[in-house]
Amino acid sequence: MALQPCRTSLLRSRQAARAFLPCARSYATTAAETPESFKISESPASKTTSSSSSPRWSHTPAGMKAPLQMDFAKNPRNKVWAVNNDPARLDQMYERLLGQGGSKMLPDELKWLAVTHKSFDQGRRGFNDRLALVGRMALDVEAVKDIVSKPANPKAQQTDEFDRRAFEHPKLTPVDNLNVQDARDVVGKEQLAALARSVGLDNTVRWKPRSVDNLESSGVEVVLTGAVMAIVGAITLQHGGAVATQVIRERILARINKN
Repeated sequence: MALQPCRTSLLRSRQAARAFLPCARSYATTAAETPESFKISESPASKTTSSSSSPRWSHTPAGMKAPLQMDFAKNPRNKVWAVNNDPARLDQMYERLLGQGGSKMLPDELKWLAVTHKSFDQGRRGFNDRLALVGRMALDVEAVKDIVSKPANPKAQQTDEFDRRAFEHPKLTPVDNLNVQDARDVVGKEQLAALARSVGLDNTVRWKPRSVDNLESSGVEVVLTGAVMAIVGAITLQHGGAVATQVIRERILARINKN
């Protein structure tokens, strides 16, 4: 019973709040603009950066630069690492990988993004992880198609432990090839890294190794494989699946099968 007056007062305050709620909403929607004294003025450096016409790939955005350097290497030699900044060298790599006119298949920003690893510039200029995921899926699909298009491998057929007999058809028999060969056996890390080196991608990819004296332990094969997959993913998003399929079959699988 002692709590009854409190409940009455709370009910009255709730009713008063509901009455003033429309007024508060109208005030919030018609609020005045922020006074000039409270606005943050842009520095001349930021104005110069925003007004400059230099492409995104060529510089680090000013808003993503810290006033103090926070990364310090135990070995100063690991901080010395130069990457390609020449668009002509990048275009030559695309021509070798995609054929004549390959350097014109993608816009400039997308061409640089596809060969940029997240270790470069601490990922502040963008990196190719999402493009590589799209390219990985496209490469796996075409690799599986390539495997099942080959004649049936007798070693791929497996016997059923319960002596059951599955439906047989000449066009379904090559599907058993997937029992002895996977998509990663066709477009795996070793195959794609070797293809990347043959077209000069190792001299154009932008990344920062953990140890500049030992690129293998720093994961150079993973970086090169991701760059190849990112280029395929960029072509898939830019031109569609039909063009990407043709590129994978003629420019990637054809070279890997020769080796």
